[in-house]
Amino acid sequence: MNTGHEAIVSLPYSQASIPSCGVAQFLQKNASVRPNHAGAFFEGKTYTYAELNLRAQAIAAEMLQCGVKHGDRVGLFFPNHPDYISAFFAATGIGATVIPINPLLKSDEIAHILKDSKSKAVILHERGTDELQRALAQLTDLTHVVTIAYEQAEARKTEGKVQHIALLSTTLTDRGYAVAKNWQWNTNIDEKNDLALIVYTSGTTGKPKGAMLTHRNLMSMLDMASLELKMTPEDKFLVVLPLCHVYGLAVVMLGLFRQGGTLVVLDKFEAVAALKHIESEKVSLIPAVPAMYQFMLNEMEKNSYDVSSVRLCLSGAAAMPLEMFGQLRTQFGATVIEGYGLTETSAIVSINPIEGVQKIGSVGRALEGIETGIFSGEGKRLPSGKDNVGEIAARGPNIMLGYYERPEATAECIKDGWFFSGDLGYQDEDGYIFVVGRTKEMIIRGGQNIYPRELEEVIARMPGVAEVAVVGVPCPRMGERVKAVIALRKGVELTDEEVKAFCVEHMAAYKVPRLVEFIDALPRNSTGKVLKRLLQPA
Repeated sequence: MNTGHEAIVSLPYSQASIPSCGVAQFLQKNASVRPNHAGAFFEGKTYTYAELNLRAQAIAAEMLQCGVKHGDRVGLFFPNHPDYISAFFAATGIGATVIPINPLLKSDEIAHILKDSKSKAVILHERGTDELQRALAQLTDLTHVVTIAYEQAEARKTEGKVQHIALLSTTLTDRGYAVAKNWQWNTNIDEKNDLALIVYTSGTTGKPKGAMLTHRNLMSMLDMASLELKMTPEDKFLVVLPLCHVYGLAVVMLGLFRQGGTLVVLDKFEAVAALKHIESEKVSLIPAVPAMYQFMLNEMEKNSYDVSSVRLCLSGAAAMPLEMFGQLRTQFGATVIEGYGLTETSAIVSINPIEGVQKIGSVGRALEGIETGIFSGEGKRLPSGKDNVGEIAARGPNIMLGYYERPEATAECIKDGWFFSGDLGYQDEDGYIFVVGRTKEMIIRGGQNIYPRELEEVIARMPGVAEVAVVGVPCPRMGERVKAVIALRKGVELTDEEVKAFCVEHMAAYKVPRLVEFIDALPRNSTGKVLKRLLQPA
């Protein structure tokens, strides 16, 4: 399969009809051929492709007025919202590089991302103004702040050379819309080398690093993923993943816009709201993480919802407990598949096929055009088989250029074209990948390697366990001890001795947790990943 943008063959328009402008072409082309088709649904209102495109052009006009140009970095500090969509395409459409910023971050974290990326401008929702204000003192490259205001009559003033421009939600500015009517996107984008995104890693260890993703990286991934997921213009995606994360931005937003479908957008995840939107808007595909699915399953045990429109439940970003597959299939009556990817791989490496053999517990096979391998600590490629656990690596057109201004960090993870993920796993004889943990999470007790995922799967089977995370803690005698941190279902009581006794029945003695802690809920980041560093001693 050709993995470049020229391989897009299933879109209902001619490639020659609109010149390529990188990933921005997906919005522009749909606005051209299906202007009245719903591009997004949010808070009871439908936004057509024509409306989203016009708004993107108006925001772009404001950015050009600020002096933002091809190659500049633009922060996007916004919750899930139709204007996130338009602002993303506005920036990429003029050739700028988008720096997505999680709206839950605080001022020091925001400042690090904007400073490290040397962002010239930032586009933000008005409710992020206070945190950004506190971050400004640490920034020197930022010259413009474009605030999209919905309730405030005008945006706040700032000190120094930073300027605020108020863009009211219903009108933006007359000048912006006037310019947008005769708009032409930047068609001089070098898709192979120009950056569409610099996405900062979650920072579970150390300061976040910016993964540089080109237009070509994203478009090659979209070619592969949209075909694998059988996306069509009639699909409706539930958007509960944060669009600031590569899973939500690339797979969900860009993936569906490549095909001309509809995004059903929630500004944050809440199980009842998600299920009501699935029912009322006839959502066909749910991309989520296991924790979100668990909350929806819990709600469906209490109340009835019509979810018959769902054809596919896609899970990623964290390991799905084995028993959840059956529960999802029963409750949603849909195909359930798990995939695997990282920010540095433009979100996807592998996926269980919709058509063909699905292996529960596996994250599937590499997408066509991507090569995967398992490597030992000495860099030797390992053969297939569950006894050959090593580091998962991938290479292909979706692999990032590297970390922004971090040549040493880039050299550590990209070697001879292979991106080394830091995840441990093995491949079976059919090429299916099984993830067993991370290199930094692997517990070594008395010379024995212990993979947390394996223990978590066992403990999760205990009645009353809502979620569990296994970590290693220092031990002067054995090197490390195994610690299980457990959140129980409401009204359930368990003791550490009961947990240990259950583990003794199901695993080798050296794997049994020596420490058990009960907490109300596991700490997670905005994408649902458990922050295991918070469960370990300081």
